[in-house]
Amino acid sequence: MISLSFYLFIITILFLFYVELTVGNVIYRIVSSGEKKFNIYHGISYLLEPFTNTFLWNWRLLDVNYIFIIIVSIIVYQSILVNLK
Repeated sequence: MISLSFYLFIITILFLFYVELTVGNVIYRIVSSGEKKFNIYHGISYLLEPFTNTFLWNWRLLDVNYIFIIIVSIIVYQSILVNLK
């Protein structure tokens, strides 16, 4: 069985890919010089955005709300993966 920390790490990576594809310009952005650059700071900032922005708690935006996804993922881990032991 996989550990909870590894499981949440995989969920986070998949979430960042999903957000980059659906929302766009979260991690891979155009900087002031006109080049596209990878910026992990903006990715981490977006992950924490639901704590400060209530707009992300809209029903239609729950799929791009990291806190909601983590809560659901932990529930799935506890109810399915741990109980399969």
